[in-house]
Amino acid sequence: MGEFRELSIDGCPEIGRGAHGIVYRTAPDMLVKVYYEGVSLDSIRRERECARWAFVKGIPTAIPFDIVRVGDRYGTVFEHLNAGSSADYIKGSPEHFEDFIRKSVDLMRLVHAIEAKPGELPDMKKQTLDWMPKVQRLLPAELYSGLSSIVDAIPDSNTVLHADFHMNNILVCGDELMLIDMDTLCTGDPIFELATVFVSYRQFPSIAPEAAHILGVDVETAARICDRTFEQYLSGSDEKTIRETKNRAQVLGCIRVIDFMDRHEELPQREMCTDRCVKDMTAILAKK
Repeated sequence: MGEFRELSIDGCPEIGRGAHGIVYRTAPDMLVKVYYEGVSLDSIRRERECARWAFVKGIPTAIPFDIVRVGDRYGTVFEHLNAGSSADYIKGSPEHFEDFIRKSVDLMRLVHAIEAKPGELPDMKKQTLDWMPKVQRLLPAELYSGLSSIVDAIPDSNTVLHADFHMNNILVCGDELMLIDMDTLCTGDPIFELATVFVSYRQFPSIAPEAAHILGVDVETAARICDRTFEQYLSGSDEKTIRETKNRAQVLGCIRVIDFMDRHEELPQREMCTDRCVKDMTAILAKK
């Protein structure tokens, strides 16, 4: 890593946290995303390319300016970006909470209004089908059959998805919101996006409260964000439709969690997360 300049984050506030790194403010108009150990340069460069692609398509995002060294890890610098955390904004007032929900749903819809060319981005339905054998080992045959029917029935789509849509990947820039962690971009039906919302705000916090604390809120607030997001995104739908959509989102989210846990044997709560996902999926599928 000798070819990269060194940057210190000592005393810098954290303003966001995603699947691959933590974002810190290093100056009033400068942020740095510090990647977790093991994230490769190729992955970092791919994220930069995805951010550029998204920016050109009209998605409000930050394009990394430079790659730096932060201790023994890599980081990317975002300059001329005066942004704050969603958690700090939400905590400002009850009005801020509802404003965040409205703007984040508008941002989600903006992303979903964009279509990619076939094969331009990964296909989330295809990825989900690839994960299914891992779930098959954990469910009775009749329940797995019901699960397969749910996944098969999801329409193929070239709709762009962020695929990790939660408040740690959403920065507040004045009156606007901005998405980061663009390397998860893919295509698919919006139900897959809602699945990430459910997992982030309800599934993980219900298993371990610290999952909500990582978002910067408590478990109850995380659950409210989930519920209000579904209500706003499905505005005009009746309670039955919203409930059924949540159930589908939870099941799809659990498939993704099971795959993730299967690939990360080092995680201490791996077995607990998998067991809880199987339990919740069983409860939903048994009612079908």
